[in-house]
Parts: sequence; C-alpha cells; structure tokens
Amino acid sequence: MGLLDGRVAFVTGTARGMGRNHAIRLAREGASVIGIDIAADVSPHCACPGPTEEDLHETVRLVESAGGKCVMAVADVRDSAAMAAVLEDGVERFGGRLDVVVSNAGISS
Repeated sequence: MGLLDGRVAFVTGTARGMGRNHAIRLAREGASVIGIDIAADVSPHCACPGPTEEDLHETVRLVESAGGKCVMAVADVRDSAAMAAVLEDGVERFGGRLDVVVSNAGISS
C-alpha cells in the first residue's frame, strides 16, 4: 500500500532527470502518472542535448516496471492547447481526477 494509492499525478519534463525520477517515485507510491516532455532541443545555448522521444519511452518503461500506470506524450509546456489535451486524456483514462501537479519542466544553460 502506497501513500498515493488511487491518486493521479501530472508531471512536466518527464523524459529524464528530476521529472523522470518524480514520475517513478509517484508510481512507486501508487499514483497513476500523466507526463509530458518536449523531447527535443529547446535552446542553442544549452551545454547538453535535449531529451528525446526514446528518453520518454524509457520513462514509460521505468514507471511501468515500478508498478505504475502512465500516459506520457510529447508536448511543450509553452503550448497550452497541447498540454491541456494530454492532461484531459490522462484524467479521463484515470477516472476523472487529478490530485498532484509537479511543474518540473525547465532548462538550464
């Protein structure tokens, strides 16, 4: 029994790093996870390459191997319509609720 059994969480920036770790931890605690990531290079000023769709697929694999359910999609947090569409789909799939939001997406140069 986890601390978040039956809860639904939305996490931005889930393809790797802290966002991926948030998604995995939430799943281990029993939450279903809705996640988005741009999965692309965002700025030419970043020292490291951006996340990829393969990174996002790996997050799905890790969340599911932790016993969680998830809906993950490529979407940019700057695109409100795309983000809302993924969120709406996930909320519908997981019973019409949203309990946790982790606004994690970001870049650092």
